[in-house]
Amino acid sequence: MTFQPEKALAHRVVMLGGDEEVLRQNALHDLLEAAEIQKDDFDMQVFAADESTPMDWVAAAGTSPFLGERRTVIVRHLLRFDPAKIGNVDFKLLPESALLILVADDETGDDNKQSRLKTVRKNWEKIVKAKDGSPWIFDPDANTVREAIKKEVAKSGKTITEQAAVTLIEMTGGSFSRAVDEIWKLEFFIGNQTQIRESDVREVVMPSREWNVYKMVDAVFASQMPEALRQLRILVGSQTKAEEAAFSRILPTVSRHLRLLWQARICVESNCNSPSFAPEPVSKMFPDKNSIAKEAPYRLNPLMTTAKRLSFPQLVKCFAIVADTDARLKGSLSSFSGVDTLERMLLEMSAAVAR
Repeated sequence: MTFQPEKALAHRVVMLGGDEEVLRQNALHDLLEAAEIQKDDFDMQVFAADESTPMDWVAAAGTSPFLGERRTVIVRHLLRFDPAKIGNVDFKLLPESALLILVADDETGDDNKQSRLKTVRKNWEKIVKAKDGSPWIFDPDANTVREAIKKEVAKSGKTITEQAAVTLIEMTGGSFSRAVDEIWKLEFFIGNQTQIRESDVREVVMPSREWNVYKMVDAVFASQMPEALRQLRILVGSQTKAEEAAFSRILPTVSRHLRLLWQARICVESNCNSPSFAPEPVSKMFPDKNSIAKEAPYRLNPLMTTAKRLSFPQLVKCFAIVADTDARLKGSLSSFSGVDTLERMLLEMSAAVAR
């Protein structure tokens, strides 16, 4: 999403959210600059959402400006306040001189908390829209992130190869903000060299957990068990964290990966090379959620390549193996340690897909 500060300033309430921290912070900077608001502006006040209430925000924003034409209130960490508790506060009653900026900053927490926070964010979006506000959500965009990375690298007078850019996108989960954090490390690593190569990316970049799971499953289907087990140990971390990692990241991501491979196999058997442009009879077989047609381009090619080597009966066996692994970890079936159970899953899946 390309932020347009002039369009946002046409509203009295502006919400900035999404998983792309860099783009969100840039939007806040551009918004304040367009409104000609300085950091130490007398007519600006900042609140933390968990230390105040919407009534406080509206009261402060509704105060007549002292030295300028606008009274600005910025609320940070918006997601810490449950929108269900907003009460009868009505943003529509703010005067024309008010500018209320709601910033949904990143929050720490496990996968369950992050899922809950996404729901909170969506509820805030609905409220802002209903109150004639302007919500701007900056989430990863697979269609633009590659060019954005090239431009970011070019700022330091360097370049990045196409394959290095693709690998960087894969390892950072398609997040431009995460990629920016890694780019400065890459630039420091290559020193006087003028180009970032794929080998540099693999050497320096800290991959996302999702990337490790995908690499683990891809290694299983490619009969590369040493690599699959290595990725598993990276994901697990230690014996004591095996079950936590299994339920929070490994099993959900493996299950999703298998569902996408099932859809990719549908495309293969229908002679459809691109799920994004699948004919209607094929696309109707895709689910509304977790549809392969919505996957980022950098994920589609590996999925389609793997699907060409698999059959539906093999995928059915893999689904059953994942279900049995879940049962073993929960005590419904006999098992040993969490790590042993996960290793058994990988070995059984490898045997299931062996030609």
